[in-house]
Amino acid sequence: MKESFTQNMDWLHTWAGLLFGWLLFAIFFTGTLTVFDQEITYWMQPELHQVTPAPLNVEAAVHTLEQLAPQAERWWIELPSERTPVSTIRWSQDGASVSRVINAQTGQPLPLRDTYGGEFFYRFHYQLLLDQAGIWIVGAAAMAMLVALVTGIVIHHRIFKDFFTFRPKASSHRAWLDAHNVTGVLVFPFHLMITFTGLVIFWSIYMPAGIQVQYDGNMDDFWAEAESFIEPERANQKAPLVSLMDLERQARPYWKGGQTQSIVVSHPGDRHALVHIYRRSNDRLSLYNDRVSFDGVSGEIQTVWINSKPAYMAQSVLSGLHFVQFGGATMRWLYFGMGLASSAMIATGLVLWVVKRQGRHTATDGVGYRLVEGFNVAAVAGLLVATAAYFWANRLLPAELPGRELRELQVLFTTWGLCLGHALLKKFFAHCPSLRIWRTQLAMAAMLFGLLPIVNAITTESNLLQSLSQGEWEVAGLDLSFLVSGLGLAWTARRLDQSARASSRHWNSHPVASGG
Repeated sequence: MKESFTQNMDWLHTWAGLLFGWLLFAIFFTGTLTVFDQEITYWMQPELHQVTPAPLNVEAAVHTLEQLAPQAERWWIELPSERTPVSTIRWSQDGASVSRVINAQTGQPLPLRDTYGGEFFYRFHYQLLLDQAGIWIVGAAAMAMLVALVTGIVIHHRIFKDFFTFRPKASSHRAWLDAHNVTGVLVFPFHLMITFTGLVIFWSIYMPAGIQVQYDGNMDDFWAEAESFIEPERANQKAPLVSLMDLERQARPYWKGGQTQSIVVSHPGDRHALVHIYRRSNDRLSLYNDRVSFDGVSGEIQTVWINSKPAYMAQSVLSGLHFVQFGGATMRWLYFGMGLASSAMIATGLVLWVVKRQGRHTATDGVGYRLVEGFNVAAVAGLLVATAAYFWANRLLPAELPGRELRELQVLFTTWGLCLGHALLKKFFAHCPSLRIWRTQLAMAAMLFGLLPIVNAITTESNLLQSLSQGEWEVAGLDLSFLVSGLGLAWTARRLDQSARASSRHWNSHPVASGG
């Protein structure tokens, strides 16, 4: 009975991991990059590298908004931070949202190349660029991840021994199994936490029954009551806006040592204008921002909202654990490392599926088996190649090219598709062993990542040596990460080549009938 249960759990672990593994790797890998989304965006807009950080001149930002969007329904002013040394202004009008990065002192928009930067990885991570449909797909993948984690604990009864076991020079199957176990066990609490909190963030989408009953499904009404966010309608009577700098100064004492993140103005220039000052949440676990709301004409305080409701606080802390806005650079690097371990666990599981079956199948195998092998390669190695191509496109496409941010994405997805086509062609027509295809694509990714610092030095006014000497760690950090990634991927490609050769020798000396 016990053996049957373990076998069932092993079957569930294998197929839940395989069928959702392709998607889960993309989710975890892009989520890992999202830890440094602001730094990625900064690197991908090299025009910012020459801007000297300075405190925001709020009145200059307001003047720019009055010039660019006098009839807007809402203004946003994002203050500079240690991660983003420039300010961003945004406005919404007629259902459209527009943003500009501005010089913090003059308020004038900066001429920057258009790019989605790190925002792409963030959006793809939780919704696959498919809006709410994507959120549901990611939620299903997260549930499959939880199933794989629990069943993995059940079938690995020697889990504590495996924690200290890694034999990279053992047989191909043993080495990849050890790698899978070590990356799974070493940060197992992180795997559980990051998957569960990812589901908690979208509880109102996955479990909307309460909102549908109490608020007739109106999500805006729910959040307005939960956050005490009530705004009057526009009066359509002009009135001057009070000094936002003075209001921001009045709000600071409520932060108790914290910093202001943003200023939002509803109905600017109208008698019913409201000004919301938001606290930055980078010094605590709770994700959501406290808020002080003022009358935009008289300057009187309307609402002081401090996140103190128990249920709301619990959800915001769980969300904060996922978004890792707290703890500074040290915590972000820790999450980055654990995110890479999660991605490696999924990738080694997919490789292990191939290694375990290497040699059991011949060129006459069914379409399904070869499709799985091809998709395995493209889901992991192909995404790495495509990500590197995304950064290359950012440097090589003309800065003035119209719609260049979409061109960058076209390069990424086209490259990813080409990697899939390469893997499938090699499997169906060249009958190439899967590990050799892995090696080829990982070697390509290694080359592309490893050369990125050189491409950056050639195409921009900044380079690795200069950024290191000047302490520009936002630029140097990414260049160094690209170099390390290239070296790591080159080592992995070499290791896969050795595995392919060893496996080929083994199965040549121990032939197995087709279809076994």
